[in-house]
Amino acid sequence: MDKIWAKDVKEGERAKSVFLVARKAIPTAKSGKTYLSVTFQDKTGELEARAFEKVEELAAAFEEKDLVEVEGAIGAFQGKPQLRIEALAKVDPTTLDAAEFVWAPPPEPKKPEKSGPAEAESGHWNELLALVDCVVDPHVKDLIKAFVEDDDVAARLRRAPAAKTVHHAYPGGLLEHTVSCLKLAHRLADHFPQVDRDLLVAGAFFHDLGKIRELSGDRSTEYTDEGRLIGHLVMTAQWIHDKARRVGASRDLEHHVVHMVLSHHGRLEYGSPKVPMTLEAMLTHAIDEIDSRVNSWLNLMGKDGGNRRWTDANNVYEQPIWRGSLPTVQAEKKGPAPELLTPVIYVPRNGASAGGGAQPRPPKKPRDRKREPRPQGGAAEAKPAEGAGEAKAEGAPAAAQAPRPEGRPERPDRGQREHRGFGGGGGGFGDKKRGYTGPRLPGDKGPHRPPEKKNLTHNPFAALAQKLEDAGKPAEEKPASPAEAEQQQAPAPTPPEPQDQAVAAREPDVAPEPAPAGTPAPEDKPAG
Repeated sequence: MDKIWAKDVKEGERAKSVFLVARKAIPTAKSGKTYLSVTFQDKTGELEARAFEKVEELAAAFEEKDLVEVEGAIGAFQGKPQLRIEALAKVDPTTLDAAEFVWAPPPEPKKPEKSGPAEAESGHWNELLALVDCVVDPHVKDLIKAFVEDDDVAARLRRAPAAKTVHHAYPGGLLEHTVSCLKLAHRLADHFPQVDRDLLVAGAFFHDLGKIRELSGDRSTEYTDEGRLIGHLVMTAQWIHDKARRVGASRDLEHHVVHMVLSHHGRLEYGSPKVPMTLEAMLTHAIDEIDSRVNSWLNLMGKDGGNRRWTDANNVYEQPIWRGSLPTVQAEKKGPAPELLTPVIYVPRNGASAGGGAQPRPPKKPRDRKREPRPQGGAAEAKPAEGAGEAKAEGAPAAAQAPRPEGRPERPDRGQREHRGFGGGGGGFGDKKRGYTGPRLPGDKGPHRPPEKKNLTHNPFAALAQKLEDAGKPAEEKPASPAEAEQQQAPAPTPPEPQDQAVAAREPDVAPEPAPAGTPAPEDKPAG
């Protein structure tokens, strides 16, 4: 019987061929009876196989990663071919070509064929070096180069897979995934200038680097003991700590980079010891999610099973994926002109408005002076200075007399309290509900930052933030007119006698009687 590849088996036929044992298990069915479950593999894909008789005898004849010659009938289970094992025997691996049993994913649809493995690996590696070379902060660049220039790390990164089965699960897949994430990081940094490009590039480079120690195997990918016991997130964090000490990176930089690694799975139940708490960590998680999911879905769309419109639902996502034709014109589609792809700058706004703009603070409602009796006597009842009578006549409170620039908090200390997270409601710089104090927005420099301390990394948004902050400052107050200056220099009026104060306090709502003709008007008496 001729050689049969895993992708060529068909339901209703018989197969006899040599495969690599990728996985082996003896589960128990619902009926309580055990059976042998084996996943065979060659360079074209995987083939599920089952044996319900002579389970112990067949299981003892081979182990995982063995090459075996198997024979049996081809059936189907959940829309996929399944081999019914009838006979099985081990084969000497020295007589076979090992390359025939290394599975590689099918080419992505509508893309030119990839070059050979060595050329593709070299191309990806050169791209990685160029993308990393764009880092400006010298400490971030030194930390990344401490890994890139390590011969052992470089050699293992070139050929390591990114996962066992889900995404980029083939030799060189980790390098391909890392380069793709680095490109996404630079694109997002172009789109959001508030993001620190150097930290985001570091997160894209380091987030899965520990997989070169977590996974191993040339013919079949398996987890190492270190990978099972610790995991690539913690392994990478420990590795960064060691390298950071050697290159002299600061503890603050180490903490930010390690946080992006430990939180890049996004949620605690997905294996992250921490959830993303910085803007760069949140985007690192999103970048990894996007690139890994797209690669995984394209691989599932290229596999057999299901029908021409939908893939089989028996996958890691437990759902079918659409792979039929799309209701759009299938032609070359180019993006917009570069001048339309300008960066998006989010600026904090005072208050929420449907129109998307900051609304001016409404004036305070005047208090009813008739309901508030004047306090009794004392120095606090001193007469107001000249020029204040007009405002008092309108019923405005005393605190509203001094001009206040538009957008400035009502109380001098309110902005600082809200910035530190003690305020409530909307408006103001920073996230008051969460107490955010990072230097992300115009005018928000953090309450605890010493003046002599420099930024952790180069911030491409600093100059733009300063411009926005200067533009938002109120215009300088005009110099006072000669009349106003004369009023300000006039001496303060003499307080009324205690007897007059008592009369005024007892009768706050009674207007004074008109003075006889020829009596001078009391100009300095406050209005009732």
